[in-house]
Amino acid sequence: MILSELKHLWNEVCFRPNKKLGQNFLIDKNIRDKIINAIPLTAETILVEVGPGFGVMTIPLSQKCREILAVEKDSRIYEIMEPIFSKYSNIKIIKNDILETDFYSEFPRRGQEKVLLFGNIPYYITTPLLEKAILSRNLIKAVYLVMQKEVAERITAKPGSKSYGALTCYLQFFTKPKRLFSISKNCFYPSPDVESSLLELEILAEPSYFTMSEEIMFSVIKKAFNERRKKIINSLGDKQCLGIEKNRWARIFEECAIDMNLRAEDLSLKNYADISNKAVGEK
Repeated sequence: MILSELKHLWNEVCFRPNKKLGQNFLIDKNIRDKIINAIPLTAETILVEVGPGFGVMTIPLSQKCREILAVEKDSRIYEIMEPIFSKYSNIKIIKNDILETDFYSEFPRRGQEKVLLFGNIPYYITTPLLEKAILSRNLIKAVYLVMQKEVAERITAKPGSKSYGALTCYLQFFTKPKRLFSISKNCFYPSPDVESSLLELEILAEPSYFTMSEEIMFSVIKKAFNERRKKIINSLGDKQCLGIEKNRWARIFEECAIDMNLRAEDLSLKNYADISNKAVGEK
């Protein structure tokens, strides 16, 4: 829908966007088509859409895939769109918060087939939604999200950059992320305060690196980035991360051939996997 069409519908049903829900609706048809073309849809694709809104993406997407499950939190939108979506045999809308949705019971599946997850999401749910998707990764083939450009840059960041952090490591351990293109804030109504990007996260069949304990590795990463301005030996050793003394951390770095004077953002994900595997043997 272009803006005039959207406003006409809103006037008919007395709807106003809810700022608390982070509602910014896509109004640019060119960007709509660009997003649709970027998602690898086939006649067998099962797509889960987060926040279908007024069907700007949902209806054209339904013409390119087998089935869409649209999860809508706003009861006002659900009541408006449920009778419209019911006219399409392959669109099902449920009223729920995606963060509270049981993916295992709600996601439509055919045997071992995995779904694609898509959404133009409220920016404030980006991290918890991605964490939930990772926890349900055996159900999901890939994730395509329109999100804040800055967050997309963090997720795809490389070691040595200021954007590189704990979220980067967590998601790159389980997925192969790729920022597909930027989207101007003028493509939405109401216009958000920031620019957006479409991000693709391909779920990996196996984590990107071997680790003896994911829990330990992510504890090390979290501790390192909580004090990212410190040298890595100090951020891990001063308070005995994992109960390991500083001199033992120094030995771990030496055995892994990693400079202990680097900072958290300078270590690659493989570096963190290597030192964590050594740390398992020290506990």
